[in-house]
Amino acid sequence: MTESAERALKNAYALLKNTTPLENVNCGYLCSSACCGGDENDCVFLFPYEDELVKGNGFTICETEGNFGFSALRCNGECNRNFRPLGCRIFPLFPLILPKNGHEKIVVITDPRASICPLTLENARVSPKFVRAVRRAGIYLMRDPEINGYMKRMTNELLEIIELRNKLEK
Repeated sequence: MTESAERALKNAYALLKNTTPLENVNCGYLCSSACCGGDENDCVFLFPYEDELVKGNGFTICETEGNFGFSALRCNGECNRNFRPLGCRIFPLFPLILPKNGHEKIVVITDPRASICPLTLENARVSPKFVRAVRRAGIYLMRDPEINGYMKRMTNELLEIIELRNKLEK
């Protein structure tokens, strides 16, 4: 792992350590932890180098055909929340990298793949503090070149999913 990637990931982890979508409440209580556990097909995509930070903490690292060649993680539904990967820490949101006036900015969206989460419903209210933390984490993450590239590829993929859904709803 590069020094810039390690710094970016650890800073993002620290920002998201004690903040949750429902303001300091484990949102898994709302839905019986629908996003945790599952079978071999239910995995959380890992950011570049993140497998090095989470391995050996009760998770199974698995290869996937998706995620741009990076690993994924499977858990049994119970974990030490201090070791959760970013995909769990930011769920059901994702920080997109978008161009603005010749620079890049982070825009936080509800992840279109997160339909299992009751917080994606139209009238659900995700804590503004959580949204700000995800945005700040995205700013840290985009500073590492490989993570930045990953986030841009994920941004394109998520925007394509949103565009397709919009076309199908018409």
